[in-house]
Amino acid sequence: MEHSIKARVIALAQKDPYLTVKDLAREAGTTTRYVRTILSEANLSLHEMRRLYARRLERGTGADTQDDVDVKAELTIKKVLGREVRTDIRSWDDRELFLASRLHRHGSLLGYDQLLTTQELRIGVESESQSLRQLLPLGCQKELEVAGHKAEVLPAPEKLGRVLALAQGEQALRLTTVLEVRQEPIALEIR
Repeated sequence: MEHSIKARVIALAQKDPYLTVKDLAREAGTTTRYVRTILSEANLSLHEMRRLYARRLERGTGADTQDDVDVKAELTIKKVLGREVRTDIRSWDDRELFLASRLHRHGSLLGYDQLLTTQELRIGVESESQSLRQLLPLGCQKELEVAGHKAEVLPAPEKLGRVLALAQGEQALRLTTVLEVRQEPIALEIR
């Protein structure tokens, strides 16, 4: 429950940074004090998010707006070696992993999702689905547990920043979720 409240507060703040702490608490079903704690732990500032949002709106009057970017929700899946990608799971360094990724829109927000897993992914799932978790084998999906979340505010990678219409070096929120089956990590979900 605690993780879902954290994720909900962060998602609400990202979607509309002009919501007050009181509004965020009401929408997420928690207290204003907990909202402040969540934002602080995620190193998020509503003031900074509002400033960046306003700057994006100002840039939106030109030809380089998010709506003008040709965003395809195409799903790509490839095999990678664990040491070729950044993970905090050391046992994956010498393993072959599957990496699924896609751009998607959630309302007016444009985002980038990745799922890195040891499991062979199911092909044929609609790329419009809400979560890349649906690509995992059905047996895993039924036993899937969230083992942890990490929220980081980092400079957006250059290529992704261009697609998301961010200024060079502009901050982006990266949410990483560790997914386990029977206390064994099987996937990392990165948004």
